[in-house]
Amino acid sequence: MTTVVRVDSPERRAAMTAIRMTVFVEEQHVDPAREIDALDDDPTTVHVLALADDGTPLGTARLLAPHHGGEPAHIGRVAVSAAARGLGVGAMLMTDLEARALDLFGAPLDGVRAVAVELSAQEQALGFYARLGYVARPERYLDEDIWHRDAVKIVTSSDTGRGSPGSVGAGT
Repeated sequence: MTTVVRVDSPERRAAMTAIRMTVFVEEQHVDPAREIDALDDDPTTVHVLALADDGTPLGTARLLAPHHGGEPAHIGRVAVSAAARGLGVGAMLMTDLEARALDLFGAPLDGVRAVAVELSAQEQALGFYARLGYVARPERYLDEDIWHRDAVKIVTSSDTGRGSPGSVGAGT
């Protein structure tokens, strides 16, 4: 069983940073000075960590608040350790942050609560995000020498299979 928890301690923060440094800096050659940014310390940023039953950190992601009312929330820095890829950890992180975005920023839309969530997807991960319901925009751009496309999803309270934040779990 894997559990997604909020990063709320120095130990969890260190685990989050270690995963991001391994995935983005070591594997993908992102500049370490750009990987950890001011948004990491913004009090409105929500960081989550996926943990195995034994407490081993498996993945991480963050949720950024909308800049202004009516704008989308932003999920980013989604990173899963090499050993945990293909086990559903990334989907669990996304589901958890989508539920948090809905709880924090959702507003009434056609009788349900809804929130737009956007992300900047590496093109190699577009299939993963599409399976989760994200629609990629056609424009592509380079970020840290990696091709990206923005993608968006409207998350609603009528979506099925959603747990409350922190209670997401799945067999590994």
